[in-house]
Amino acid sequence: MVGRRHFPGGIFIELFVGIWLVLLLIGVSVWLIGESYQQYPRNFGHIDQSRRAVRALRLSANLAQWNGEAALKKFLLDPQINQRPEVFVLDASGREITGRTVPSTALADLDRGVPPHSLVTVRLESGPLTFFSVRTDRPPRNLFFDFIRAPLWIRALIIVLATTAVSSLLAWYFSRPIKKLEWAMRKASQGDLDIRIAAEVGHRHDEIGQLAQGYDHMAEQINRLIARQKRLFHDVSHELRSPLARVEVALALAEKNPERRDELMKRIEREVTTLDALVEELLTYARLDDNAPMKLEPTDIAPILEAIAENAQFEGEAKSIRIALAPVLNCRINANVDQLGRAIENIVRNALRFTPQGGVVSIESHLLGKTLLITVADQGPGMSPKEIENMFQPFVRGADQATGSGFGLGLAIAKRAVERHGGSISVKNATPHGLVMTVNLPVCS
Repeated sequence: MVGRRHFPGGIFIELFVGIWLVLLLIGVSVWLIGESYQQYPRNFGHIDQSRRAVRALRLSANLAQWNGEAALKKFLLDPQINQRPEVFVLDASGREITGRTVPSTALADLDRGVPPHSLVTVRLESGPLTFFSVRTDRPPRNLFFDFIRAPLWIRALIIVLATTAVSSLLAWYFSRPIKKLEWAMRKASQGDLDIRIAAEVGHRHDEIGQLAQGYDHMAEQINRLIARQKRLFHDVSHELRSPLARVEVALALAEKNPERRDELMKRIEREVTTLDALVEELLTYARLDDNAPMKLEPTDIAPILEAIAENAQFEGEAKSIRIALAPVLNCRINANVDQLGRAIENIVRNALRFTPQGGVVSIESHLLGKTLLITVADQGPGMSPKEIENMFQPFVRGADQATGSGFGLGLAIAKRAVERHGGSISVKNATPHGLVMTVNLPVCS
């Protein structure tokens, strides 16, 4: 499976960015609300008693004393200077000296009485003047300030609706792929392993996307294992059916022809021996399952290869086949001697089976970095790419060996055994003819 690029952080980054944006929004909102309260104060229209108002009163009073009433009026009528708060000046008759309208709420405050520091009285030639400050600045009208000025229940309702919408969107965003995964797993528990979900949620570069891809890979592997198991059961039943059928025929013939009993009993004995060998091969293949325990120990490879070459030379004498064992490297590997030895022996015996009379089977070993390469080459006809692709499947024989004495389990056992040792097997055709199998095994560090 080709995995997508995994960005570090995943859900953590998404949650971090989400929370950060929420906090940023809260901070901006608080700032805007603060600005709003500065522009649209609660004491709008009333006499201002803040320190800023006191400073504005003193400034305008000093201006009147030093520069006269004309300069004061010019100051009061300048909207860029006389603002936040706005200074008003009443003469002795209670009229504002510039003709501006004093807010009624401020006049009501004067009637009720205000603290002394909120009023300043200055005497000029024209008479006494009373100075006071009023907040008259209005903020510009917009949706945000309308929201701030809205009744509390309306603001609360809008906040609840907005929060619900955002929370629902986030919950949907995170829960949809999980629900999809849960649905796929429920279908898998019912036996449907053909569902794939990475195409729908795999575009995410977080742990959820990786989980979806992992599920697809798991379902694909389980599907493949089940298919392989079904094929294995079919092949086993086929292999068992033939000798059992021959035993049944032999028993029937023995009943009808007592004079052939000895001959037929020997035939039954051969078939039972065949069945026993098949069962032993199947047990060996099952013991090499990925989950089966296997004890590995540091082992010299030389004695294993020398013993295998000696046995193969004895078997090859009937066809005048010579076993050419190149000098073996002095290296150690972590191995189960019985299982690894049987795996390499199966490969060598396969080479013997296909090598013509008078031919040579070559066994060589090489060290490539931290990997030991064991090469077994025969002088047979070679194999087609399709045969090479399937040659390690159980009960698969060569094109001209469909009715041979083997069961088609030797190379399947060899492949499993080598993989259990952390290695692999590669196959290629030799030039001009023959087949070369290479076993790759990690050496002891």
